Amino acid sequence: MSDLMIYLRISTLLFLIFFFMGCTENKPIAKERPNIILIVADDLGYSDLGSYGGEIKTPALDEMANAGLRLPNMHNAGMCVLSRSSMLTGQWWPKVGYGIETVTNVAQAMKKKGYRTGLVGKWHLKGEPNNKGFDYFFGFLGGYSSYFEGSPDYRLNQEKYDDFDNGFYSTDAFSERAIEFVGSENSETEEPFFLYLSYQSPHNPLQAPKEDIMKYRGTYEKGWQATREARIEKQKSLGLIDPETPLPAYPQNLPDWDSLSPEQKDLEDLRMAVYAAMVERMDTGIGKLMDALKSYGKDKNTLVIFMSDNGTDSFSVMDSVFLEKGLLPGDIGSNYQPGTGWAYASVSPRRLYKISQHGGGVKTGAVAYWPEGIKKTGVLSNQNLHVVDILPTILDLAATSDAKTPENNTDIYAGESFLPLLKGENWNRKSPMYFQFMDNRAIRTEKWSLVEVDSNGWELYDVEKDPLETNDLAQNNENKVKELEKDWLNWWRSESGKVNYEPESTSANPHYKPQGDRGSGEIYVPSAMPTTLSNNY
Repeated sequence: MSDLMIYLRISTLLFLIFFFMGCTENKPIAKERPNIILIVADDLGYSDLGSYGGEIKTPALDEMANAGLRLPNMHNAGMCVLSRSSMLTGQWWPKVGYGIETVTNVAQAMKKKGYRTGLVGKWHLKGEPNNKGFDYFFGFLGGYSSYFEGSPDYRLNQEKYDDFDNGFYSTDAFSERAIEFVGSENSETEEPFFLYLSYQSPHNPLQAPKEDIMKYRGTYEKGWQATREARIEKQKSLGLIDPETPLPAYPQNLPDWDSLSPEQKDLEDLRMAVYAAMVERMDTGIGKLMDALKSYGKDKNTLVIFMSDNGTDSFSVMDSVFLEKGLLPGDIGSNYQPGTGWAYASVSPRRLYKISQHGGGVKTGAVAYWPEGIKKTGVLSNQNLHVVDILPTILDLAATSDAKTPENNTDIYAGESFLPLLKGENWNRKSPMYFQFMDNRAIRTEKWSLVEVDSNGWELYDVEKDPLETNDLAQNNENKVKELEKDWLNWWRSESGKVNYEPESTSANPHYKPQGDRGSGEIYVPSAMPTTLSNNY
């Protein structure tokens, strides 16, 4: 072979090598962008996780907290649908309502960034997820469903789903479907994924497998006061509470545990045992999901954010109905709620509960886990965050050129990207946080918290000195109240499009009752265990 032919063959070979190297270098680096899993519990209390002071067994989430970050000042909107609306759009809920139709939501935005999108679990917004940017959906459309028997609004994508036999339990089903979703991929494009894992647990109905309930049966015979005190002591040891922080007074609308009859204590112990079993079962599913990610080689570069959509449900409006039917907490066909006593323990160390805009209603014990991205692990990041910040942060993470400019270019996100916080950089919130549901509302800055419950008038707290909102300063700081109220009203008018604030009364709503813990809230009367049912658990 002549020297010329050898030269030409070598030149051709080198050209092909460099050509394909160039193609590889210019190939989209989608696989290098992190996968993102947003896990939302439903009505979970601030202190229910072990890493936030709880006695419930939550090893998977506790391990993620230790290997990631705890975000103890993550705020929600105090109510399921409001939190989800803001979380998925990056907008304050009065602007987008329940439909999230007027702005781009997280799934639509992530699809444009080349992500595969999935929703598993509860939707609770208008329309259907597959019409809102989600490639995959398994779950139910409404606010709650039977854990064992499902409901007519279950869907697998847009097809009706009714396979609730063979030991169906929705928490397990959601965990299994999430594992399937993260395990599937398009091998040609190597798309990263965004998964919104929206558990119903521990939202009512309080239902769990009996064997799980019995592991906790008797644990709560000590009562909600002792449970709360134990959690607060653990929170002090974990650095969540400074030992000198003033603690809220005992609620005036909650009876003392020792005043209850043995039958009342028995039913209350069962009520909380079911709740605890539900939380542990969810944690077990999350642990299986994390194990699956590891087996797929996707655990290192997946950001997982865990939070609750609001605080614990303090109501128990259906007790008498189901006791008359011979059904107890945990039973198939029942629909019990946690009640005020256990809500008081679950939101430790904070005040008030779901629908309230006080800390117990709007603070969530959040966790962020991302082995390749979080630089300072096992620490507390105490900056003020809100669910409205989730979308800007996720888009920032997905290499959005400008995380403050939504895809439709007509609005500015209300939320702020806290990606620098995850990366160990300095970050502080620039703007106040706003809250409203029915006749409960609030505005919070770094120093001040202006809050109202049940239209009882403004309460003002210096949260730098009094983070648990115990010492009301409103009467001695009228100018500060007026200043913050003006800010809140400007926000309300801008976001809602309404000139005046005319709240719906909790007193007039059959699903809710006044919650005020300083004399204005409805007194909680615990139900008693019927002697005919006492041997069921």
